[in-house]
Amino acid sequence: MKQVIEEIGSEFWIDDVITIVDNMHHDFKENGFSGNRQLLLSGRTAIDYICQDIERDRKITTVYMPAYCCDSMIYPFKNRGIDVIFYDLIHENGKIKCDIDTTLKIDILYVCNYFGFSTGVDIETITSMQDKGVIVLHDRTHDLFNKANTFSDYTFCSLRKWMGIPTGAIVSKKDGSFFQASLKECDFSRGKFKGMRMKYDYLRGNTTIDKEDFLRLFTAFNKRLSRDYQDYSIDKMSLRLLHEQDFELVRTRRQQNAKLLHDELSGLNNVSMMFQHEGDRVPLFVPILVKKEIRNSLRDYLVGNKVYCPVHWPKSHSLPDTTRADAFYNSELSLVCDQRYGERQMRKIVDLIKNYCNKTNI
Repeated sequence: MKQVIEEIGSEFWIDDVITIVDNMHHDFKENGFSGNRQLLLSGRTAIDYICQDIERDRKITTVYMPAYCCDSMIYPFKNRGIDVIFYDLIHENGKIKCDIDTTLKIDILYVCNYFGFSTGVDIETITSMQDKGVIVLHDRTHDLFNKANTFSDYTFCSLRKWMGIPTGAIVSKKDGSFFQASLKECDFSRGKFKGMRMKYDYLRGNTTIDKEDFLRLFTAFNKRLSRDYQDYSIDKMSLRLLHEQDFELVRTRRQQNAKLLHDELSGLNNVSMMFQHEGDRVPLFVPILVKKEIRNSLRDYLVGNKVYCPVHWPKSHSLPDTTRADAFYNSELSLVCDQRYGERQMRKIVDLIKNYCNKTNI
């Protein structure tokens, strides 16, 4: 799309709705989602659906989750009356290491990939837990396009974080089939679709569209989803759009953009790359760690130049007051590298960050 108004980041837009092409159908087997699969509304929906499936055979009392996570990962468990306990994370030499206590008595071990680079959990730890009857749930929301280990009993990914679709999550079960659920068609995704189309027209220079109008539609959808997410399938329009996505373009463009960001930003004062660059990895974002004294002001500076980089994540009130993962909550900034953009936009991000760092005396 040729943008008249150039903004980088934030919500995806939808260009044009086109008819489905058979050879673009995705079954997600190549993405590591083996076994029985289901397309659902969102990541929250997927977590809840997995819990319902497990509870057909056993009661869930406790889930063991990483201390670096967001509320939308925690809430579906708490909403079902499941106790949530957390394991801490250590960051050393561009790698994450999870500090998991294998002696704890738990029902679910929740493993999360970060940005497409690392889970921080070794296979031996997972095998040890599974040998004790623990169910392993692998959240691959950040890791859709990388080769994945098939260790997990359940796997899911929020697809809408990767591409321009209003709703969508894939969930898979390694052994057996999911229970027969009566899934509903989402009746509130139309507003999100309308907002994504409005954003497309706005960026193309349609002066009749007020930016606040589509932002309000996005906010309304997210607010509704936060409380109403159970037992929904992916909506029909999102399913149609999903099967039109060029996954090879998504892979290669993100890899190219990530390499440029890593090459240009490594070695800067006040900024460090959260992970070592691996050329074959396909990242959701390129996370950087910024001195906590300037992280928010750098983000504001980027916003002032129409570059919208999120923070992963605001720290949940469910977490302990102090964890080693606080280093991420205080310092992380996620650089946009997705398939909507190319070298010119990546160089704009690089130049802005370098300019900010050069004039900051910390």
